[in-house]
Amino acid sequence: MTTSIRNQFLMMLTMISLIACGFQLRGGIEANFESISIDGGSAGFVKQLKKRLRQSSIAVLSSGGEVQLEIVDDLLDKRILSLNSDGRISEYELNYKVSYRVKGQNDSEWGQLINNEVRRQYTYDDENVVAKALEEEKLINGMRDELIRTITAQISLQKV
Repeated sequence: MTTSIRNQFLMMLTMISLIACGFQLRGGIEANFESISIDGGSAGFVKQLKKRLRQSSIAVLSSGGEVQLEIVDDLLDKRILSLNSDGRISEYELNYKVSYRVKGQNDSEWGQLINNEVRRQYTYDDENVVAKALEEEKLINGMRDELIRTITAQISLQKV
């Protein structure tokens, strides 16, 4: 019996701590459009973009969407940020840049080109190559998610 009470107490303490720190799960994408068609972009970025839009109940059409999104440029760049005393890489910087333009269903011309960029830095260790490769992959997915949220928010603000 005391174990059960102690477990419940610990669970309640954990919940209160999470609530007190302001933690909340990310919700869906908030947009003021119901359908979108997407052209261009890399396969990985477009796949994640479509997935996030569908999860938020936004229809992704091959053409004729309420909003037309053309991804003009989608570049991921990785560069060495610092070296250790042995001349080996100790830090990398990831830079993800997406350029796009939007056209509404009733618009005859594309809007101006919009550039979004996200940067992340991470340490590198030759002895933990697999772990660091997984960390890099998670960082890239997080960067894509951030760019997707930014893009959809910007599209929502532009649309009248």
